[in-house]
Amino acid sequence: MSEPQEIVTVWPDFAEDFACKADRCQHSCCRGWEIDIDEATAAYYASLDGPLGEALRANIDVQADGTHAFHLTADEHCPFLRADGLCRLIREIGEEALCEVCTMHPRFFIMSGGVELAGFGLACEKAVELLLSADSLRLRAEGESQSFEFGALLAFLDKAVPREWLLPPQRLTLAQFSFLLAQMKDTEPIDDAWPQQLTALRLDCHKLLPRYAKFLAAQGAEAAEKLVSYILYRQLDKAERYGMEALCRYARFNVVFIYLLAAKTEDLPEAVRRWSEQIEYDEENTARLIRACGRALSSIL
Repeated sequence: MSEPQEIVTVWPDFAEDFACKADRCQHSCCRGWEIDIDEATAAYYASLDGPLGEALRANIDVQADGTHAFHLTADEHCPFLRADGLCRLIREIGEEALCEVCTMHPRFFIMSGGVELAGFGLACEKAVELLLSADSLRLRAEGESQSFEFGALLAFLDKAVPREWLLPPQRLTLAQFSFLLAQMKDTEPIDDAWPQQLTALRLDCHKLLPRYAKFLAAQGAEAAEKLVSYILYRQLDKAERYGMEALCRYARFNVVFIYLLAAKTEDLPEAVRRWSEQIEYDEENTARLIRACGRALSSIL
């Protein structure tokens, strides 16, 4: 019987530069998200003595299914997020004491063609900064020093696509704009501000169409391709279900939205981050958009 082959994990080339911004982060992952606690960490927290142990037991909820989660404050903060933006648990007992969710966020891991694809969700400010500062999407197998282009990964996985599938349209028509906002409006909003942002975009339609073209030209085709490629990279495990054309349309669709939002706000990093927390971190919203993009006419996307 042959030995099972070791799974290769691939990371973006900028992975080694990733480090949490902690108190310098304006959109801390310690706010606004449910924080589940894995069983082993919950047992460890239950064993702690002293004021911190008491605080932990007072601020952990046991769900109906027996799982554990931190009891968020009234403003949806983790109860152990200090006023200075640092984590009380890290400061008092070390980073190794964090639960799995806190340790792993914003990392993701998916499987495609027997390869584990790893990366960082773009709701994280630091991940956005690293991606936007990279010249292109280059990847590297864990433990290897040589990196390679995204296209080489697609070819290896037998998922190669024409380059034009990775480039958003240079100009938007009113029909494309309307389709885009209609699909985004159909997603489940993460907060009350999301529908308001969509309404503001719709009301600014005639100004935003030329602004989009100007913004895209200023960013350059390579920058747009990099962003499309990274959004596609995270969804490659869905290729068998939806097909590469639908996934590429989904990635282009979202970059168009990000660029429209950035053209209005003049803040590309925040446009990427805001899109990610609304779409990328909601599996139902992601699936809804992939399906819509797969059904759309080629003239729309």
